[in-house]
Amino acid sequence: MSTLALLVVLLFAGFSLAVIFGLGYLVSRRPQLKGPVMVSLTATMAVVALLAWVTQAGAQSGEAGPDGPVAPTVRTGR
Repeated sequence: MSTLALLVVLLFAGFSLAVIFGLGYLVSRRPQLKGPVMVSLTATMAVVALLAWVTQAGAQSGEAGPDGPVAPTVRTGR
């Protein structure tokens, strides 16, 4: 996975965690809404599933592998 793709995934994860914690806080402040823990856990599982799908797709993109580019070898003049 490239550095840019990894950065995008990490930013998405950070933003998603902020939204999840905000959602859990919002639900916990409203007594008429039940199950703040279940709402947060459901949102967390959805984010984990999406991140697993994105990272799996990035790993299978064909950047490196048997048919992918080969790293150059540095030869010294010894």
